[in-house]
Amino acid sequence: MSRVLLAVTLVALLGASGTALAMDQPTINDPVEGAVLGPNYDISGSMPYRALLVVMTDCIRVDTGEVLRSVPGIRHYTNQDGSFAFRCASPRVSLGDRDLELRYRVRCFEVNAAGQKGPEAVVNCRMAD
Repeated sequence: MSRVLLAVTLVALLGASGTALAMDQPTINDPVEGAVLGPNYDISGSMPYRALLVVMTDCIRVDTGEVLRSVPGIRHYTNQDGSFAFRCASPRVSLGDRDLELRYRVRCFEVNAAGQKGPEAVVNCRMAD
């Protein structure tokens, strides 16, 4: 009887597909959509639980959508209550064309112990002049 209960519990935890539990998308409170980011910026937000987060910052051409450069993921644990606040670096891009419009895309997501990536929270920001 206890083996049946264990099997039912395992199926309920893993779901019918046999995959791990779904991870939550982080909530980003700052920066906000359209914010101007300098060479460094602060990011803050929350998760419903303590988690390992990765923050990626992409520099994107507005006219083509091409990603020119990314700052590889800063990995940081949230506080016990799931809140987080830390400093990130923005990618530096030097292009000869000063009229080229660029923007930053800040991506934040959870990574679990198995290396699986959770859903991304994304904020599109402007590059400081």
